[in-house]
Amino acid sequence: MSFFRDLRVAFHSLKHSKGLAIIVILTLALGIGANAAIFTLVRGVLLKPLVNRDENRLIYIRQSAPTLGDSNTTFSVPELKDLEANIHSVSEFGDFSTMGFTMIGLGEPRGVRGGVVGGTYFEVMGLRPVLGRLIGPQDDGPNAAGVIVLTYRFWSTVYKKDPSVIGKTVRLGSIGDRSATVIGVLEPCVPYPADTEIIGNIVTSPHHLSATMVTGRVHRMTELFGKLAPGATLDQARTELRTVYASMQKDHPEAYPDNGGYRIDARMLRDQITSGARTVLLVLLAASGLVFIIACSNVANLILARTVRREGELSIRAALGASTWALRRMLLAESLLLCGVGAAIAVMSAQPLVTILAR
Repeated sequence: MSFFRDLRVAFHSLKHSKGLAIIVILTLALGIGANAAIFTLVRGVLLKPLVNRDENRLIYIRQSAPTLGDSNTTFSVPELKDLEANIHSVSEFGDFSTMGFTMIGLGEPRGVRGGVVGGTYFEVMGLRPVLGRLIGPQDDGPNAAGVIVLTYRFWSTVYKKDPSVIGKTVRLGSIGDRSATVIGVLEPCVPYPADTEIIGNIVTSPHHLSATMVTGRVHRMTELFGKLAPGATLDQARTELRTVYASMQKDHPEAYPDNGGYRIDARMLRDQITSGARTVLLVLLAASGLVFIIACSNVANLILARTVRREGELSIRAALGASTWALRRMLLAESLLLCGVGAAIAVMSAQPLVTILAR
């Protein structure tokens, strides 16, 4: 009960120093809120596990030509087939091509960013639907019907989670004009690339070779993902990829000119997804930590200055019989009250800050 009495006394005392109380509370709210927001963002992007099953086995395979200034030349259909046939440390491969479409037939016509995949992609990536089904091996082949899957973000923001979109047929204009049926909605996840809105089996999929004449080794258009074989490591996969790639370069020198410096590498999928944001987020985290230290220093100085100015008041309280412990308890209650209110405001403001930073 004495603690609550101390809080009441502290509240009445701070009412006479409203200016200082407001400055301390806002300073703490800014420092704590900024740190909470930044840490939440860093945790969500860098630390929180992906929704992908077998995340620790998922890799991104990159082909590059650094001397030509191309850090990711993607892969052609023949290159995909060579790698799939000769790499054993990677048990499954998934391909992903990105292009823009004009989608007609599902609400107003709109331009969308789409991914084109083969039937193994979702199984390799360990993703599941929240509605309907995803693209599978039965959707491969030149005679398969066109199908698309909506990403969760696109479905929830544009179509307000309307389940009736499943089964609708749309027209997709890009290379030619093709129809496709909406078969499912992908679970909430970090799509790759992040701006992807629909994922289908149409137009440029390596498994629909009759849909395009772009099938030469130098016509590179597809990104490649893989799942490490049980017991295999990333280093083993890298070594095997480089060995097979060297043979590909020897057998097809026209596709890999010496002035390109062509090479192949692999990295964990999480590292690939977060690579663009990692440095920025770590800098923000360091900056927010510095802001928090400055905020705490300023608050400590303000409270110390107020305590010095209250020497007369504290002396009178001591003369009237207040013990040293009682005086310390009163000062502690004032500090706790200020910190508690500042922290409460920080918690309420942290989520809006996360939303703003995420944009």
